[in-house]
Amino acid sequence: MYLKGIGIASHPPVIIPEVGGGRELMAEKSVRGMRDLALRVAEIKPKVIVCITPHGNVFQDGVSVIYETRLKGDMSEYGAPEIRLEKRCDMGLLEEMNRRFAQSDCQSIFLNQKTAEEFDIERKLDHGCMVPLYYIEKYYQDYKLVHITIGELSLIELFRTGRVLREAIEAYGKDTLILASADLSHCLKDEGPYQFNAMGPVFDEKVIRGIERRDYYSILTLSPKIYEPAGQCGLRPIVMALGATDSIKTHSSLFSYEGPFGVGYLSAFIDFALEEKDPINESLITRYEQDMVRQHEERLKAEDTYLALARLTIDTWVEEGRKFNWRQYLDESRDQKVKSVLENQQAGVFVSIYKAGELRGCMGTSQAVTENIAEEIVRNAIEACAYDPRFLPVEPQELYQLEISVDILGRPEYIEDLSELNPYQYGIIVEKGVNRALLLPALPGIDTAEQQVEVAKEKAGIIDTEDDFERVVIERFEVERHQTDIAF
Repeated sequence: MYLKGIGIASHPPVIIPEVGGGRELMAEKSVRGMRDLALRVAEIKPKVIVCITPHGNVFQDGVSVIYETRLKGDMSEYGAPEIRLEKRCDMGLLEEMNRRFAQSDCQSIFLNQKTAEEFDIERKLDHGCMVPLYYIEKYYQDYKLVHITIGELSLIELFRTGRVLREAIEAYGKDTLILASADLSHCLKDEGPYQFNAMGPVFDEKVIRGIERRDYYSILTLSPKIYEPAGQCGLRPIVMALGATDSIKTHSSLFSYEGPFGVGYLSAFIDFALEEKDPINESLITRYEQDMVRQHEERLKAEDTYLALARLTIDTWVEEGRKFNWRQYLDESRDQKVKSVLENQQAGVFVSIYKAGELRGCMGTSQAVTENIAEEIVRNAIEACAYDPRFLPVEPQELYQLEISVDILGRPEYIEDLSELNPYQYGIIVEKGVNRALLLPALPGIDTAEQQVEVAKEKAGIIDTEDDFERVVIERFEVERHQTDIAF
């Protein structure tokens, strides 16, 4: 194989002595781990290093690849402008990646001077690459570089992209190393970058255990309920790199792990067990797809009429481009009580769509704008899957992966004091002048009434000033939530 291994490295600027000014001694394990990783790279002598970073130009809908002949960067942002690096890029591998990403429908953008100017972004080595390369350069310099920044894609999409990256490397035919730049949780201590969160240590433990035991599926399928509160930046680079191992048995080595500043720093190496009699392993992509089909079948069985109506609407719109005939559907319904509610009552409705545990679309109405709840569900299901401005429209191949929830909103009522709120029971509407926003109840990360109001005000664009006499109006409402209990 031309892919010679996968390095996983943390990227805290403080472990560079010229930046840390002595503080790097508090992360001695991490410094040793980076040196061990660098020595491993020097032993392999790759002709190309593909660096996957979370701190370059991050796009919502795809990975970004810098398409340049040379790249340079420095640590001036961290007070050490004398630490600089300039490397040639491997244009042959970049061209092979561009071709194969397009053939495999990997969502990506290759940034040349023209596209960078269009997006008004820089093309340089970010600290996610600079920090690990600082240590590698001490022992080995004879390599060209490829710079990839993860996108805000689902984990399985990044894993698939990693698989295609390996295919491009093998087709190109030069010894190559993938370097995943990845800090783990930033919530390990209150004195860290973020406030302590119990999911921080849990996240780090699961990633470390998954690498040590070569149980990469457990990392690929980590729940957002664990990794989102953990405040990490490393999961996506690690998952994309692990995609390059798909179907091949591996060995793994953990060099170091610690969290001296409230952030988890990991260094590890994965290589391929080609010396084994049977180095072929099961495809985690195939396993994931089979699990998604099974979960989809379980969801369909568990969904009530409200959810079924929303799902049928989404399926019909995405696959056929037409509005679902809800009247015919309800005429065939055996549940006359639910049918009567859907046909004869009015209410505001929100339809939320999730994919692999992450929001994929959410649109709704705070009050009824159609003749009944059924029409309201259909209207907002179409809006959520096709017109939520935060996301690209849902595509047919995604449909079996979607989890749907439907919220029927109760009548809003004004409140005078925050003590009347409960973010788990009530949603809220905040309003000040022309600025208005709605938040549904029981949203991840919102645990207090104060948090709920602040998030809603930020969403509405409401800024409080001392000389502003116009009062923020707050209403609360309850919801009738329809969702399944099937795990993402």
